[in-house]
Amino acid sequence: MDINAAVGRREGLTTEQLADVERFEQSGKFDELEKVALRYAETMSRTPVLVTDDLFEELERHFDTSQIVELSSMISLENFRARFNRALHIESDSFCQLPSDHPINKIVGNLSRL
Repeated sequence: MDINAAVGRREGLTTEQLADVERFEQSGKFDELEKVALRYAETMSRTPVLVTDDLFEELERHFDTSQIVELSSMISLENFRARFNRALHIESDSFCQLPSDHPINKIVGNLSRL
């Protein structure tokens, strides 16, 4: 979330969107295209990965084949980086400043006590 949030902000992602990522489905801060991409990212990041036909059809309504491949590639890369960093206890460089009550802070705090 850290470096990507910083780059995302440079590309127009708002602080409010960052704060609402965990609850993107209910948030009015994301449009339908963004919600489909986030839903796909969330599904691809689970173990096991089970992308339903319905979700894939949603993707196809918003993205062409090459865009879906690129989106899948980027989600896979970021999932790899996140798992790698967590496994090795690589800490944030603090590029992204989320609100102190953001749920990710609880997760990170618990990991640092391991």
